[in-house]
Amino acid sequence: MIVSLFFFATAGLSWAMTTADGPVVTKVEPPSWWAHHSINPVRLLVRGTNLTGARVKSLNPLIAISDVRVNSRGTYLFVNLKVARTAMPGNFTLQVETAKGGTTFSFQVEAALNSAANFQGITTDDVIYLIMPDRFADGDSGNNAPAASPPAANDRRNPRAYHGGDLRGIIDHLGYLKELGVTALWLTPWYDNWNGVNKCDRPWCPNTYYHGYHAIDYYAVEDHFGDLATLRELVQKAHKLGIKIIQDQVANHVGSRHPWITDPPLDDWFHGTPQAHLLEKFQNSVLLSPHANTDEVRNTLDGWFSEDLPDMNQDEPEVALYEIQNSLWWIGTTGIDGVRQDTIQYMPRTFIRDLSNAQHRQYPRMWMVGEVFERDAAHTSFFIGGHTGWDGIDTRLDSDFDFPLWDRSLAVFTNKQPVRALRDALKYDALYPDPSRVTTFVNNHDTRRFMSLDGATLAGDMLHTAFTLAVRGIPQLYYGEEIAMEGGEDPDNRRDFPGGFARDTHDAFQAAGRSKNEQRMWEWTRDWIRLRREHSAIRHGRLLDLFYDDDTYAFARRDQNETVIIIVNRAPTEKRITISATAIGVRDGVQLEPLYGTKSSAHVAKGEAAVLVPARTAVAYKVE
Repeated sequence: MIVSLFFFATAGLSWAMTTADGPVVTKVEPPSWWAHHSINPVRLLVRGTNLTGARVKSLNPLIAISDVRVNSRGTYLFVNLKVARTAMPGNFTLQVETAKGGTTFSFQVEAALNSAANFQGITTDDVIYLIMPDRFADGDSGNNAPAASPPAANDRRNPRAYHGGDLRGIIDHLGYLKELGVTALWLTPWYDNWNGVNKCDRPWCPNTYYHGYHAIDYYAVEDHFGDLATLRELVQKAHKLGIKIIQDQVANHVGSRHPWITDPPLDDWFHGTPQAHLLEKFQNSVLLSPHANTDEVRNTLDGWFSEDLPDMNQDEPEVALYEIQNSLWWIGTTGIDGVRQDTIQYMPRTFIRDLSNAQHRQYPRMWMVGEVFERDAAHTSFFIGGHTGWDGIDTRLDSDFDFPLWDRSLAVFTNKQPVRALRDALKYDALYPDPSRVTTFVNNHDTRRFMSLDGATLAGDMLHTAFTLAVRGIPQLYYGEEIAMEGGEDPDNRRDFPGGFARDTHDAFQAAGRSKNEQRMWEWTRDWIRLRREHSAIRHGRLLDLFYDDDTYAFARRDQNETVIIIVNRAPTEKRITISATAIGVRDGVQLEPLYGTKSSAHVAKGEAAVLVPARTAVAYKVE
């Protein structure tokens, strides 16, 4: 196997062989790899000083060196490492030499994790639960104020500061998540971010990067959250409980405090420079249209997401390989089961394809969902894998988020649109090669929580959740939605989970600590997750429209084992509807037995079944 290395100099890592201006190595990325890996070679990026003219030698014949490249300033060195398949796990020493001296650095060959217990992927059997680590629970107060983190950065009174949530807090509450019934946790980025505080006169200042989307080190865990050992512990303990882990990866951009900003590895490492760059105009429609002009497309793909988020240039092969290897390193090092790729539509579709292929080549069950924040189904379907776009590219992307259906569901259950609009939105499933692969969701960390929407009610929130859990696709919840948390625009939608922090007087992790409405919502969410888990038709079955009007939508989920009928009634009164039994191939005399939400069965006669649905609720029947 050939590994490409990227070196970064740190105190104590290197030694000068002759002169003070000899080569120094401060960081190596990736710091480790595997002897039996599909990436061959693996390419290292080495950061340091005085690297001009450097040669790299291996002190062990099991590591072969090739393709050394040094940037114009002598601060970064690229090199391929080919690790022999016979190499055993351990440390290997490599030597860097120039005319003015030499130094060494270590590279770790790791033992591969058990593929049967890790890298499991995500399927329609799963229910995903999104957590912002800083906002969920504080399990280790010792990391609340790490070194170089000023007091202002750690302040629960500031909605944009660090609040203390961490990986240990998630470990401590795995039992709660198991009881709720979720099977996968998506954690917002755990990359190391800058510890300081941005001060300015804008509404969002002073602020920190508690959310994790401004990476300064792609190979380190945020010190407010814990360390790599704790992350591995979380993955292992979650797996023992049957809970998978999804990493939020961000290949599109880094934070403006990343060392690359002032000293990029290559001149075209980014799209532009801090002094001269395009700014993202969010003209998403040009990414879909075959008629968009080059300037529009480049402004959208190459523009910086904000002045604070420099845009990576995946058209540069070294950048693309670096980011693909980084994705695979996190998977292989931790054993995670899936990836959520941030702002995926703003990267070249060829890169999405290459990243997807690399993940599947090494980890066949691996799953990646892309954030395509667009309410147009034609747009979102363009990015999902399984079909070729007008550009001749199949992204091979496993899933993307169903923002169009989410948007319609919010409108329906806050009484902005008739219930039949759900059926109208689902007809665009014709655009997807397999609509069951999309990821549906109740809300996320970038949207207002349901209970803070105009027209929101608890009943509406319950219907929105039930519909999301019963419709086709892979459902995703957002922490706190199971207790009907409120939250307006960012950062209000990222409130702390009650009970996860010292001195909280309200503990919603415990049934005894929840209010009446919180408990009602929690039980409702748990019950619909359980219903989904117990019935394969809801997880895997085809969706068939049965009835729809301004107040009601009835649909069947049907697989080879069973047929389950879901009926959503938004009306303030009970509603009697008639379902065509012939539409689902059911003969007269068959019973519709209640599964949830009602105790009344229904009898099929003359090709129809009349069902009485209580007001403002969702019910489920099984065809016996």
